Amino acid sequence: MPRPLVIPEVMTLVTLADVRELIDRHLPAHFRDKATWRVVAKDLKAATLGADAAEVSLALRIALSMEGVECQPK
Repeated sequence: MPRPLVIPEVMTLVTLADVRELIDRHLPAHFRDKATWRVVAKDLKAATLGADAAEVSLALRIALSMEGVECQPK
């Protein structure tokens, strides 16, 4: 992750593993099926294989914004 991201009362995202934990443990299954979250998951997988992690960060911020989830850069 290019810059840590804080989701108040949920978690602080610092690493790609943190993003995976957010998706797997904190995101309800019906949200994971949405196109926005599928993009986050796709970009996350690509980043773990060497692609630019900034893509994950951008997709994640967009998805959180669309869901109305407050997040702040740390």
